[in-house]
Amino acid sequence: MKRMVKYMVLACTILLGSCSVVAKAQTKPVEHTVRWMENIYIIAKKYKTEPQIILDYNNLTANQVRRGVVLLIPWEEATADAAHKQDSLARDEFMDVVVPFNPNDCSNYLPYPGISHSVSLILPLQLTDEQPNSLFIEFYQGFLLAAEDLRQEGMGIILRTLDLAAYPNMPALVQAGALQNQELIIGPVFAEDVFALLQNTYGSEAKIVSPLDPRTEQAVEANPRFFQVSPPPYWQQYNLLQYLEPQSGMVWLFSEEGGRDQALLALTKQILGESQIPYREYNHRVVREQNITDNLAQLFQSDVNNQVIVVSSNEAFVSDLLRNLHMVHSGRQRPITLFGNAGWRNFESVDLDYYHQMRLHLSLSNYIDYERADLKHFLARYRALFQTEPSPYAYQGYDVGYYFLRALYTKGPRFEDCTELIPARPLQSNFRFQKVGPNGGFINTDSRVIRYLPDYRIEVLR
Repeated sequence: MKRMVKYMVLACTILLGSCSVVAKAQTKPVEHTVRWMENIYIIAKKYKTEPQIILDYNNLTANQVRRGVVLLIPWEEATADAAHKQDSLARDEFMDVVVPFNPNDCSNYLPYPGISHSVSLILPLQLTDEQPNSLFIEFYQGFLLAAEDLRQEGMGIILRTLDLAAYPNMPALVQAGALQNQELIIGPVFAEDVFALLQNTYGSEAKIVSPLDPRTEQAVEANPRFFQVSPPPYWQQYNLLQYLEPQSGMVWLFSEEGGRDQALLALTKQILGESQIPYREYNHRVVREQNITDNLAQLFQSDVNNQVIVVSSNEAFVSDLLRNLHMVHSGRQRPITLFGNAGWRNFESVDLDYYHQMRLHLSLSNYIDYERADLKHFLARYRALFQTEPSPYAYQGYDVGYYFLRALYTKGPRFEDCTELIPARPLQSNFRFQKVGPNGGFINTDSRVIRYLPDYRIEVLR
């Protein structure tokens, strides 16, 4: 009878994903009180039975097996008595030296295989429209691959995907009860919807993650369970300037006279000051037929590393300035290392030779290194499943999904207290979360710094 039940449960689980086979033993069951460090799988192993048999006998689900619950174990009396005695002896012997397992202690958290975590993903998929939003569908597809990887590691996930376009607004989604009893909420993706969600989920313990929009930075200070994934401008520029080497040469700060990037210029000066990096400033204005090569040649030295930070998102200005800098670098033999900003990757009129010859450094919120083996593996899986090439949205969906699902699985419901202990090497982004104030949430302070090389490779700096 016992063997038959075992194989019925196994077959039912494989075919249907769940099983309702109930077979109570004919002997008197033993009582077992669940302790902190125990889940249904540990208990079943102790009594040499199947988890589903215990659950069905007690009419419970795996999530309901918590500390203090008294379970009836339907098994042979001799085996049950021996296990019960052994359990009592172990508890008495180690009572003074073993610290009870606390699920809120993320540093000592033990993953519970089989316990299902409730996760919601909120995206503007627009599935009811004639043309659904393909970008966020790709984000969803990348997220699914991350969820599958965590499932393979043993994590149970109840994933609820919500199409925001199916609701009048975010308060309507919340009032519909779609987010009740969730542990983790990924999304929504736009700042105004994130703000509305934070205002309408007061009292919820769910961690809320803003996966894409950097404008949600203003919500971090007042929401201790909130995570912003996109690094703000300060941290992107800070990470870039850490690759300056003032001890090996002069640092120059170039900007456009009367340009539109005054906020970034002020931010750069602030970071240089905080880092105690000495620099000289040069303001330039593009004038037709003006040749500044001679002036620049007089500024730079031939025997040091002339490091030039260019603060501008004006393509015409950057193109003209880099043309002159390159002539000084290659023609006048003045070594120059460039530091620009992320928008330069989209410039079309700037000669890419300038980037490579002057070793341009950029700080990016995301960058894909196609040489990585794990990325190649992701590419193969994505192509096989979805018959298309992944966009940055697909990579972002995977990165965000894998990081936060793994955080919940391995560090528990209070994973925000252990962000420094969560191992992660995302495909296109870097994650390093920092708490903002005693009552604030968490902001990503990391970015990917890349360097263009003279051999036309692009190097990701670690």
